[in-house]
Amino acid sequence: MRVLILAPVGRDAALLASTLDALKIDTKICSDARELLETLSEGAGAAIVADEAITVDQIRSLRDWLDGQPQWSDPPFIILTASGRPTHGSRSRAHELETLGNFTLLERPVRPETVESSVRSALRARMRQYEIRSRQEALLRANADLEQFAHSASHDLKEPIRSIGIYSELLDKHYGQLLDGRGTEFLSTIRSSTKRMEELLGDLISYAHASSIPDDEQPDPINALSPLEAALDSLAGAIRESGAQITIDEMPDVRIRESHLAQVFQNLVGNAIKYRNESTPLSIHISSTRTTRFWQFSVRDNGIGVPAEYRETIFGIFKRLHTKTKYSGSGMGLAICQRIVERYRGRIWVESEPGQGSNFLFTIPA
Repeated sequence: MRVLILAPVGRDAALLASTLDALKIDTKICSDARELLETLSEGAGAAIVADEAITVDQIRSLRDWLDGQPQWSDPPFIILTASGRPTHGSRSRAHELETLGNFTLLERPVRPETVESSVRSALRARMRQYEIRSRQEALLRANADLEQFAHSASHDLKEPIRSIGIYSELLDKHYGQLLDGRGTEFLSTIRSSTKRMEELLGDLISYAHASSIPDDEQPDPINALSPLEAALDSLAGAIRESGAQITIDEMPDVRIRESHLAQVFQNLVGNAIKYRNESTPLSIHISSTRTTRFWQFSVRDNGIGVPAEYRETIFGIFKRLHTKTKYSGSGMGLAICQRIVERYRGRIWVESEPGQGSNFLFTIPA
């Protein structure tokens, strides 16, 4: 949290350092802009810079350095300027300094109490930035640990659950005739619970994979029709059984991995089939529209709809609006969609009314 001082003309640097030293604030006087930049790279709480000590080219060098800083980092600069009425030159200079981002102009002569309040304010802001970094790092570690646990636990549990399923099948095949009605019911419960657990573990693995997508993922553009067709192929049996009529508008090119977009489409279309209105032929329409920087996709159906109070919560992990006896599934499909879309800096939401169908919308960078 030291304060760097670049004021090579006169006694400004010594006076500033003396004022801050009296406040027990660590300081370092830099002889020129090159040393300032080198010392900034080592870490600093703020920098006090005399206007005349830095050229336009050096401001550009500082700006280039700032562009390479992590998102949380925005070092504060306090610029000492000449007093007097604004001129064309002073306005032009202020415009150049704006590229430093977090800067404050102080007119000379500057009173010690003004320096003190400006520096304390800058250091408090810088400390908050470091606190944000610490929280982000702790959150990233926690998320990484949680994702690793989910991935490992899912894989470790697959084998014993698979064994339970196999032996329940063998038990039914070889000894089913010896069981009474209650025993047959127990065996059926074991088999259905095993199947549900296998589905749940599969969704947990999909969620862990979606969580591991880098935040800065920038894949080459693909046409969205290909992953959509792959999703519909995976759902072919359910589509035939439901009699769903699916219409598709022209699909655009988007920046997302094909397997990830296919997963989103498969979950959304699968939900439309699952939560259809049994009294009305199911229709699903998939379309897209262009916004400023994104393509917005729509998966619209005429199913049972979603009550207003659940439009946000349905995207949570294991969130279900209905019992598993009425509708199968783990309750993770929409959570997986949300995790994938957000990893690509998009968002997903639903527009719906009970009994009027649902329109699930999501955005992906163009």
